[in-house]
Amino acid sequence: MPTAASSLVLESPPFDWSGLGLCSCIVGALLLANAILFRHPRRLVDEYFAGRPKRLHSIHDYIFNRVQVHVGFLFLIAGFGALLWAHYQPPAAVAPRFPVVGIGVLLVSVLACEALGWWWSKRLFRKYVRRYLLQNPLDFETDTRLAREVGDLFDVQSAAEDTVQSYVARLRADLGLPLPGRGASSGRDAEPSFADDE
Repeated sequence: MPTAASSLVLESPPFDWSGLGLCSCIVGALLLANAILFRHPRRLVDEYFAGRPKRLHSIHDYIFNRVQVHVGFLFLIAGFGALLWAHYQPPAAVAPRFPVVGIGVLLVSVLACEALGWWWSKRLFRKYVRRYLLQNPLDFETDTRLAREVGDLFDVQSAAEDTVQSYVARLRADLGLPLPGRGASSGRDAEPSFADDE
């Protein structure tokens, strides 16, 4: 017949919801800090001198930061929920052990959420850029810097033999964009090379 002492020895320690909840709160706080506080000084200087033209890819960073804020709040809420759950559990006969498996799952979840957030923010960014360009056709022939940035965003590569017109035509074809409202100038002797813009 098992004694009380032997049953205590045989009883497995309970899962440490408090430890997992605290780790989840730490992860959430770090994600929030990364999205809000840990910003490169160069970006802060660029924001101060707001008159400078911003690169198109900087908008993707802002969208990803917003995704990080949402993910950070999700981990904070999950952590506080785990702490609340642990608070109302009956006291265990043995002390809980450190939740190694739970924290491993938490870290894998963080990496998966970050990767998914990066992919989702880029997908969202492309969607809204394409929608804007469909509603407001731009004259890429006169703004080759923007044409390059849009091409980089949608992975439209430029070749060495490309002219501005051939690259822009391929860019519009790949994205399904209409021509701008005004006609392109037609009195040119030779098409400028796309490489001349560098």
